[in-house]
Amino acid sequence: MEETVNVDKQGRVVLPSRMREALGIKSGGEATIRLTGNQIIIEATSVETKARVAEWGRMARSLKAEAISEGGEESHKWVSREYARKKLGLS
Repeated sequence: MEETVNVDKQGRVVLPSRMREALGIKSGGEATIRLTGNQIIIEATSVETKARVAEWGRMARSLKAEAISEGGEESHKWVSREYARKKLGLS
């Protein structure tokens, strides 16, 4: 499915109704937008995904992990880089 859309002065794009319906995106719903090369990819954000992320957050907060003192800064940098790469679709 492919359609041409207009971009307004503020950079907004209206997703065609056929595409919104196909992805299950409803008014007020959420989507993830990602830049990959010269493409913009829009993915529907499911309620199931949000529930899993919330569950992981609760689990992480419940863990009584000890702070890493040795090499902690390097670990933080590595995690930050990996997170950014995944968000950009590079890994």
